[in-house]
Amino acid sequence: MSHTWQGSLDVNASLARSLINSQFPELAGRELAQLRAGWDHAVWRCGDIVFRFPHQTGSLDLARRSVQALQQLAPKLPLRIPIPTHQGTPTPAYPGHFVGYRWLAGWLPADLPLTTSDRTRAASTLAGFLHVLHKLEWAESRSWGVAAASDKGSMALRSEKARKRVQQLADTGWARLAADALQAMERPPAEALAGEACLVHGDLHAGQVLLDSNHNLAAVLDWDELAIGDPAFDLIMVYSFLPPSAREDFWRIYGSCKAAARARHLALSYGLAILVQAIHSHDEALREEAAFGLKNALAD
Repeated sequence: MSHTWQGSLDVNASLARSLINSQFPELAGRELAQLRAGWDHAVWRCGDIVFRFPHQTGSLDLARRSVQALQQLAPKLPLRIPIPTHQGTPTPAYPGHFVGYRWLAGWLPADLPLTTSDRTRAASTLAGFLHVLHKLEWAESRSWGVAAASDKGSMALRSEKARKRVQQLADTGWARLAADALQAMERPPAEALAGEACLVHGDLHAGQVLLDSNHNLAAVLDWDELAIGDPAFDLIMVYSFLPPSAREDFWRIYGSCKAAARARHLALSYGLAILVQAIHSHDEALREEAAFGLKNALAD
């Protein structure tokens, strides 16, 4: 099993502490704790500031690009998002631009015993949030540094990559589920049309949201893929996180959309990739959420 999501840069506690203390001495002495790493960043909490350190050579400048946009977007959106407070620069010991954000309290879905009722209740909140985001005048966002989305590959390429994920899962207890997902992806949906583009988070799945103590959606994280692009990349959660019975409520609030088939296709693609990651990293909670999402996306 290949592990391409592993960081090529080791951002350990010693390095994180050194970078923070040297560039932000006012934070020296605050407790430092490592949080769950993402695809592109290692995440460390220093007191009430969360620092995201690029740990892939291809993401060294990723977080810095969205700093101004997040500051502008925060007051316009109905859910909390990270607001940048500190911008770190490269050093001889570390080549990346790292960004600090005010700590947002909450839990990832994978870390909570969510019920069907909890997920159903999230439909209206998620729909309202995405309706506002996708209706924003994206021309203004260009002045915030937001650009057209990078090419993430065709729907057909997603199916091709899914075959590799299925091979990686062939000797696990999720082989049958993975094979079912691949079968559902055999006929890729039509690609997005230029007129569908809008302001998008660009990478919205269950690992990018926080819930409060009452299991209500409270915040949306990780805006590195913020761009003018295909809304399907934000609609993944309609098929992975929400139960099928809640989809009608979502669309009623969100409005009409031509991206539904692509969103389901992407939900299967993301689900397979995250399941492989979770198994490799021995993250049982993430594994169960990924498997749940795949089953949801397969359900009518």
